[in-house]
Amino acid sequence: MDIQQLKNFLVLCETLNFRKAAERINIVQPALSRQVQLLENEVQAQLFNRNNRTVTLTEAGIFFQKESNRILQDLDKTILKTAQLHKGEAGEIKITHASSAMNTVVPSFLVKVKHTWPDLKTTAQETSNSEQIDMLLTRKTDLGVAPNIMLPPEVNSRILYKENFVLILPKQHPLAKKKLTDLSILKNETFILPQLSTGIGYVEAILQICQDFGFKPKVAHESAHSIAVLRLVEAGLGISIEPISSVRGADMNIKLVELKNIPQKAAMILFWLREREEELSRFIKMF
Repeated sequence: MDIQQLKNFLVLCETLNFRKAAERINIVQPALSRQVQLLENEVQAQLFNRNNRTVTLTEAGIFFQKESNRILQDLDKTILKTAQLHKGEAGEIKITHASSAMNTVVPSFLVKVKHTWPDLKTTAQETSNSEQIDMLLTRKTDLGVAPNIMLPPEVNSRILYKENFVLILPKQHPLAKKKLTDLSILKNETFILPQLSTGIGYVEAILQICQDFGFKPKVAHESAHSIAVLRLVEAGLGISIEPISSVRGADMNIKLVELKNIPQKAAMILFWLREREEELSRFIKMF
């Protein structure tokens, strides 16, 4: 049995006339009769009642007609879905990201994907730098976006943008009303930062800022999520340094000091597995 046999069978079901069905299919009538006979032998059931005047479907034939229609419809859907997957028009694209990326590039990327490929499922997960790398290497995600991340050799990347860091203080902090030019004044403050092991590359940049001003920050609380950091600062449990995009739209009792005059910048990086670059190129170009 093949697909063409099923299609020919369905034409005969529609016409209930061997001559008309053969003409529509563009084969000779004996060939169609032979196909039906072979089909009946294969399914081990009589599909048609036929005499010199009429052709009707048997009960088995009615069932086989219904199921044949379903099979061919499913096949058409499978063929279409396969082509869509090949073209990136269906399936799923998974992306991991840092908090600040959700305030900048991630939403616009998701909108572009949805507009271009409405049937493509998109998944975005906020997580730490180290977790992003682990998920990428194990193919649990397709793309990652994070600031100042240090990447293994299996991963390729490009910088999407650079921005300034900001110092984040509680609004009632004694330093909140002062003009800060020398950050060494922060040496006795307690900081809220991501863990060094999870914020690969990003935390090093913040530590370098502090080191350039002659001190190592005293870390009281650790969190990889910007909203948690901001809440802890607002509660007066410490201060922090974040990319400026992390605090975009934040309506909280905090004081922001943009660090414009330091060499360190927050570089937002898009990254992916080198071996999947061609496969993911259409998505990479959308950032």
